[in-house]
This record gives sequence, C-alpha cells and structure tokens, in this order.
Amino acid sequence: MSFGLLHSGELLSLVCAMTWAVAVLLFRKSGERVTPVALNLFKNAIALGLFLVTLPLIGVPYFPEAHGWRDWVTLLASGALGIGVADSMFFASLNRLGASNSALVDALYCPFVILCAWFYLGEPIGPSLILSVLLMAGAIILGTWQRSSGPRQHTRGQVAGAIALGIFAHFLMAVGIVVAKPVLAHADGWWVATVRLCGGAAFLVVHGLMPRHRADTLRCFRPGRTWIYSVPSAVIGAYIAMILWILGMKYTFASVASVLNQMSTIFIMILAAIFLKERLTPRRVAAILMAFSGAVIVAL
Repeated sequence: MSFGLLHSGELLSLVCAMTWAVAVLLFRKSGERVTPVALNLFKNAIALGLFLVTLPLIGVPYFPEAHGWRDWVTLLASGALGIGVADSMFFASLNRLGASNSALVDALYCPFVILCAWFYLGEPIGPSLILSVLLMAGAIILGTWQRSSGPRQHTRGQVAGAIALGIFAHFLMAVGIVVAKPVLAHADGWWVATVRLCGGAAFLVVHGLMPRHRADTLRCFRPGRTWIYSVPSAVIGAYIAMILWILGMKYTFASVASVLNQMSTIFIMILAAIFLKERLTPRRVAAILMAFSGAVIVAL
C-alpha cells in the first residue's frame, strides 16, 4: 500500500470525514427550506456536472474500454440505491434529528459496511461487531432520548421514525459502496464516482418529477436564497467528499476506511455546537464518544 499523499487511503478517508462534517451542516441549513428529494436531486445534478467537466481535464474517458456492461450496471445500481434512495432518506432524518443527533445514527455506517463487506466480499470480521452495534445502539438512545416533560420540537414517535429512517439510509449507503468495491478495485475512482452519480441522478429525476415532488424540485432549481447553502453543500458534500470517500475505499480496506470516515461523528458534533448552536450537553458528548468507540472497536 502506498502512503503517498494522493494514494493513502487512510489519509483520504480522514479528510473525507472532515469534509463531510462541513457538508452535513450545510445540508442541515438547506433542509430548512428545501425538501429532501429536491435537495438530493439538486446536489446530484451539481456534482454530476462537475464530474463530467473534470473527467476530460484529468484524462479519464467517459467510456473506458476496460469496463463492460456488468461494471456499468453494478455502478448505476450502486448509485441509485446508495445515492438516489439513501441520501433522500438521510436528508429527511437530518431535518428532524439535527446535525448532532444525526451524527449518532451516522455511526452505524461503519458496522454496516463491515457487515456487508463480510457478507458480499468475504472480508474478515471479528466478534467485536456485536459489541460495536450494542455501543452504538446505546449511544443513539442516550443521545436522542427525550424527557416526557418540557417543550419538544418533535414527539418521541417522530424522533423514533427519524432514527429508523436514518438507520435504513446508512444501511443502504453501506450496501451501495460495498457492491461497487469490486469494480473500484480495478477502475479509476473519478470514473466510478461519476457513474454512481449518474445512477443516483437518473433515479432522482424520475422520483423528483413525480406529481408529489415536482413543484418542490422545480423551485429548488430556480436561483434564490436557498442557493446560499444548497450550492456549497452540493459542491462540498457530493463532489469533494464523494471523491475522497471513493478514493479512500480504493486505497485501503473497506473496514479501515469506514472507521476513519466515522471521525465525522466527532467533527459534526463540534461544528454543530459552534455554528448551529445545537446544545453540547454532557449526555450528548458521552453518546458521541460511545458511538465513535463502537466504530473503532468493530475494526480491531
């Protein structure tokens, strides 16, 4: 394994975590005015445009001869599931839970990747997975539990629904990236990211233009105040973080990359307290540390 700056999967995965934390805060602000499906289609359209411009500039062909229809189908399906479906669910969960609580649910991404990599790729797995999942489940309960008294923005049922939505979203993200891993092993990361975005965008065009979402989708694409957050969130979260995520997976084991990606949990908590004024209570700090510990333990 090369440890050069551009070929260290560990470094790329860690930088991805920092970048994603910034993107989550911007997505949270965008979600105050834009619906999840519309925001997902918008950020994929921006990112896909950037990738399509970038590929010829770095000498990567749109249709590499080395890749047949099976690779295309695999990556398109991976993108439709892991980007088109999962990201919309993630945005809906984020809007209800807030950035800090969403970071707790996000911690499940790591064990999901490891579980899927074991099942689909045959990567080794240890007994620590059960302990990790228990720690993360405890962290989610500890960090999101609401007392019965006092004013609440959402009911317990709504919070539980948002948590379930977030859990399923991260499971689908894990499935999507693990399915793409065999292609990624012998393909250019920029091309892989572009094809996955094509799959996500194709699904979202159909979904976003359905009668239920059409008005919100068209409104999102009109220049306005919502672009203050939605444009940078798309560039940072769907373009910069995406390629860092893909390259991190390419240059190290999926399990190692997922643990380092999980550092975003810590970064989101800190940034949300500073910029979104979300309360950094001792209970929430304990929950975040518990969730992160579970992500580290599962890879030991």
